[in-house]
Amino acid sequence: MAKRRRVFISVCEDSADVHAAALMRCAREMLPECEFYGLTGPRMRALGAETLYDFTAHAAMLSGVLSVIGHARRATRIVQQSWRERPPDLVLLLDSPELHLRFARRVRRLGLPVLYYIAPQTWAAREYRNRRIARDVDRLACILPFEEEYFRKAGVNAEFVGHPLFETLASARPDEARVMELRGAGGRGEPPRPGLAAASGPVLALLPGSRRHVIETLLPRQLQVVRRLHERGLAVKAVISCVAPDRRPLIEEHLAAAGLPASIVEGDNATVLAAADLVLVASGTAVLEVAFHRKPMIVMYDAGRWLAWMHRLVGWFLLKLPHLSLVNILAGARVVPEFMPFIRDIGPVADVAARLIADEAWRGLMLEQIDRLVRPLEESRASERVCEIMAEMLNLEPVAAGAGAISGQR
Repeated sequence: MAKRRRVFISVCEDSADVHAAALMRCAREMLPECEFYGLTGPRMRALGAETLYDFTAHAAMLSGVLSVIGHARRATRIVQQSWRERPPDLVLLLDSPELHLRFARRVRRLGLPVLYYIAPQTWAAREYRNRRIARDVDRLACILPFEEEYFRKAGVNAEFVGHPLFETLASARPDEARVMELRGAGGRGEPPRPGLAAASGPVLALLPGSRRHVIETLLPRQLQVVRRLHERGLAVKAVISCVAPDRRPLIEEHLAAAGLPASIVEGDNATVLAAADLVLVASGTAVLEVAFHRKPMIVMYDAGRWLAWMHRLVGWFLLKLPHLSLVNILAGARVVPEFMPFIRDIGPVADVAARLIADEAWRGLMLEQIDRLVRPLEESRASERVCEIMAEMLNLEPVAAGAGAISGQR
């Protein structure tokens, strides 16, 4: 019987739990010798990972700096004790550099190999972290195409593996009946097309994010855009994406305060985006999800007044990029409108939304550019490639992945 290999795996966010679960499904087939334990989420636990501490259970509720620090310290104590009592054969860290770069330093001192999956975005800010990454991380698995060259120039053993988001998106299917319901009279059965007559009403999808503080800040802004469009005589139909049931009360509260009609769809972005003619999306990974569905979009983010003041003082020094949304970063140009990191006046956002609804040529150009960006990412085999890297680091011979290993449809 092959020797079992212990892999310590750590995630802090719900999104990382999704990607780690996809990786574990792939490892179940390619690396059957591996057993996983560590800071895990519910999806990983359902696949057999042992949980030392579930940071994802607290991440959604953490609102203060002291609360975050308290949970991080507690998790660190538990993790360090586990490393001493049963050292892993490999440490696998996903995203969350605030905690995981500290973990990597401690692991390096113990002489354990470190694989970091989903690289810290030092190309946007805090480039000084690259020295720590080069020192403490053995292999860095990057999910954006330009990151491999960027990190290699900084002395990091980096490799582009593909974006794990596209593995899950490929298997998601919209609810066609619900799509027709959301599009309403005049839109049933028609492919989504911006600029519909007011009688049929273009569908404006609002993706306000998953984190509570982002929803609280951004959703009121998005609803203000809907109101401005109504005031201009544009009969847009608002559809709000709700990532999880526990976020619905917060969304309903803001919707009631705005006094606007809107549909709320839980946990089904594929359906929301299939119905949409235009999308107002919170900056982050969701931008790539909208791009995958080839939808015109406006990217929004409002970090708040306090951070706006800090940004005026030092933001010009910390932020290195001319563009902040992922689509524009990948393109190296302004492909989609972005209003971030602060929104002082909602008027310009509403102006751009109205123009996009009316301007078919602009929408067409935007979608052509988005399509060129997305196509190379759609063939992602991120989980499979990370498993191959794990095998190299563990001196194992991986089993060839089957057709269902990545998507989890087995």
